[in-house]
Formats: sequence, C-alpha cells, structure tokens
Amino acid sequence: MNDNEGNLWPSFADDPGPLVRPFAVTRGRAGTDLHNLDLLTLVVTVGSGIDVTALDREYGAIVRMCQGRPLSIAEIAAHLQLLVAAVKVLVSDLINAGYVIVRSPAPTANRPDSHLLQAVLDGIRRL
Repeated sequence: MNDNEGNLWPSFADDPGPLVRPFAVTRGRAGTDLHNLDLLTLVVTVGSGIDVTALDREYGAIVRMCQGRPLSIAEIAAHLQLLVAAVKVLVSDLINAGYVIVRSPAPTANRPDSHLLQAVLDGIRRL
C-alpha cells in the first residue's frame, strides 16, 4: 500500500511548484509598476557580457535568453514555465536595474504575424 493512499494531503516530497513558486520568485509582489508590459512586449538585454552570477536564477535566465535576440514576455514565461504575471514583475525589476530594455513589436502591414501568435498561444497553453 502506498503511503499517500487515502491521504488528502500531499507528502513533503511532492513538488508544490505551480502553487508556490510564482509568488516565491517575485517575493510576493504582483501587478505594480510593470512598465506597461503585455504579452507581445519584446525584451532585450542591454549590452553583452553581463555577469549574471550575482543575479537570482530567474533573473539570470532572462538576461541570458534575451542576449542578442529579443523575446516576448509570453516566450520568456513559456521558457521559464512561470506565470506571465510573475515574468512581468521580474522583467520590470530588470528594467529598473538597467539590465534589459523593452519595446513594442514592429508592426507588419496591419496584420499580426501568424507564427508569432501561434508561439504565444503555445506558450500560454504550456503555462
């Protein structure tokens, strides 16, 4: 018989990640001073050769991912397997610290890029 059979509470060995992690990563912060970030906002690292060893894991991952090529908030959330709200807080912190800049995606003939929209949708589904 499994130790957890009939037990409504998960054991400490079970991963509480999806319930606790976004709030732990952002230190409980959400929704304030987010620099008008949305799903399609592009994030790019300022300069190259930034030492990310002093940064927390998620901050360092964002800086590394956005070096040399811009990524959208949705793509970053999908790569880190975090909620979009948590990624907005992390990116806002990186903007305030001068590690990244953001910009709106370039308009394409009044029609959204179907590949980008599909990537965003796939990223959201993975959350």
